[in-house]
Amino acid sequence: MTKSFDLLDRPWIPVIAGGAPEVVGLRELFVRAAEFDDLVLPVPPAASGLWRILYAITARITGLDALGGERWRQRQERVLDDGAFDPEAVGAYFDRYPDRFDLFDPLRPWLQDPRLATECPKPSGVNKLVFDRPAGNTQVWFGHHTDADAVAVPAAEAAWYLIAQLYYGASGRCSSREVAGQKFANSTAGPLRGTMSYHPLGENLFESLMVGVPPGRSTQGGEPDRCPWERDELPDPLGVPWPATWPGGVLTGGARHAVLLVPDAAGEAVTDAYVTWAWRLPGAERADPYVVRRQNKEGGWYQLPADGSRALWRDVDALLGGTSEIITQRPDIMTAAADLQLDGRVRAYGFDQDGQAKDRQWFSSVTPPILCWLRERDPVTADGVAALTRSAETVGRRLGMALRTAWRELTNVKDRQGPWARAGEAYYWARAEAVFWECVRDGRFADGHRRFAHLGHAAVDHATESEAGQPRVVRAVQIAHRLLSNPPKKGSGT
Repeated sequence: MTKSFDLLDRPWIPVIAGGAPEVVGLRELFVRAAEFDDLVLPVPPAASGLWRILYAITARITGLDALGGERWRQRQERVLDDGAFDPEAVGAYFDRYPDRFDLFDPLRPWLQDPRLATECPKPSGVNKLVFDRPAGNTQVWFGHHTDADAVAVPAAEAAWYLIAQLYYGASGRCSSREVAGQKFANSTAGPLRGTMSYHPLGENLFESLMVGVPPGRSTQGGEPDRCPWERDELPDPLGVPWPATWPGGVLTGGARHAVLLVPDAAGEAVTDAYVTWAWRLPGAERADPYVVRRQNKEGGWYQLPADGSRALWRDVDALLGGTSEIITQRPDIMTAAADLQLDGRVRAYGFDQDGQAKDRQWFSSVTPPILCWLRERDPVTADGVAALTRSAETVGRRLGMALRTAWRELTNVKDRQGPWARAGEAYYWARAEAVFWECVRDGRFADGHRRFAHLGHAAVDHATESEAGQPRVVRAVQIAHRLLSNPPKKGSGT
């Protein structure tokens, strides 16, 4: 019996409507998008990838993919005024690819490569597919699983982790795959691995999808734009990767991994999976429109890495497009959406990972509805907000330096970090966010540096209070306070 899990009509995408959760398929999601408040997919790397897939489909349904410049903007405004997607356009698009959205189709399973069943000597295991399970040397997150007794994943959830792997998969060792007599067992990292991703929000899911599609850009080399499921051919793993065309190639075609899910007898769950390399050649750069880019010392650009210990407000300056000590480029989508009458909320997804196997923490958050388009609407306030974030970072950096220096003075061990800096920084950053939002709310930007500095001195006292009665510690604490107020200039040797 042929197994099937049709993502067009089977429920697999969690949404919320008026506070009530629902699970829908792709067709229902687009037809009823204006009724839903938001996506509520609980796995942030899967949600981040799914938004990109939905943006690409949105561009197809609305015709935005074929327009540019003022015509693109006019079309976007016209569809937004309609208040919903045209059900006939939704049906026409999905009916064009009736067999391309089946998770277990034997010939063209969605976003998978059916050839892995013969090109890989053995599967990778379902635990390799699911990020929050241990596999190989990775740690246990939310449950205890072993490869010897792997628990099947419901098909709907397997679709989430399929997306997460394609966008956030690890580099390095992977399952062996042999193509045309060439055998390799290593892969490069997924296009979003270890990054932050930012997505503007509207009043409902329909608006969020519409404002999340950036303006059209020229197609690379005149190539027709295709999403993976729109292509008639399977990729050539030893050939040139698919071009970075707009929007499908950029938003959905950058995966560096090939995946194949193995269903159970009923087609309701995934019992095993192949996860391996997809391409041997590097491929064209894909400038993702939802990430912050920073410039390194050599003048190159890199995507803002996710840090599970770093609160979202600390990167507000980058979202505003303001100036800072580090040259940054705000996400392209922020500029594109600036002229729309949105309340300014932005959802951020982060996955704190290293380049290879270590997955530390994933998270998501939403900015308050005041910040992200201040640069266009109120540049004076935007400059004040940006200055606040820089002041907080400056004091936080000085605090760590001061406490590390004071500890080394106390212990006379030059290369030891000591416990004070970690305790002081934890105290400072846990309270700095409240100071930031109070200053923003009251419009008292000039008071920011003074208040952050006051908090920094309180952090010094907190970090050293358990030893503060010792005479040598008193001197070290004084050094820390002095360095916090008057840090040494570069090259001074202190």
